[in-house]
Amino acid sequence: MGKSVKRRKYFIKKDYQGKLILGCFLFVAGMGIVFNIVLGLLSADSLTISYTNQDLQLGQTPIMLLKQVLTANWILIILGGGFVVVASLLISHRVVGPLYRFEATLDSMRKGKLDIVIKLRDKDEGKELAGKINDFNRYMSESIYDMSKNSQALHNLIEQVAAIDLPRQEKEQLASLCWSMQEHNRKVTTRCNSFKIKDE
Repeated sequence: MGKSVKRRKYFIKKDYQGKLILGCFLFVAGMGIVFNIVLGLLSADSLTISYTNQDLQLGQTPIMLLKQVLTANWILIILGGGFVVVASLLISHRVVGPLYRFEATLDSMRKGKLDIVIKLRDKDEGKELAGKINDFNRYMSESIYDMSKNSQALHNLIEQVAAIDLPRQEKEQLASLCWSMQEHNRKVTTRCNSFKIKDE
């Protein structure tokens, strides 16, 4: 995987990343709400006195706490929400980027391109899977290369057999068999040539 690959797109798979970011934001917001509800329930029977700007206020603790949180920390709430969104986006890149590369590579493999090497960034997830796909492409490239070489050798052998001097009737039978073998061999060669393999 070697060199680090820089990613220029922020949204690679918009649907997936949007769901992930929204999920993280709702989770953090939900936990904040749950915390405030639990705090409110625990302090429901208590009274709070607030002194702000020479103004004395009395009220139930849960309501007073909620007012104080919203008035004093609204900037922190907005910044915290923004931080959650940005952090979720950055974290999603570690998963979504490799997922996009895997899909693109598998689409190329379906078209017969086995010379592609998946390269991921240092902090990306899925390096083991990328290594296995790269190993599979290398193995298939070597196998197809060997089949192509064996097909060429078989072609040469069939031509040599066809050139053997025999009586006419036997020569016609042999020529028919050689032609049939060459046709099957040509199909193998054509199939092998349809793949784009890694250079040896």
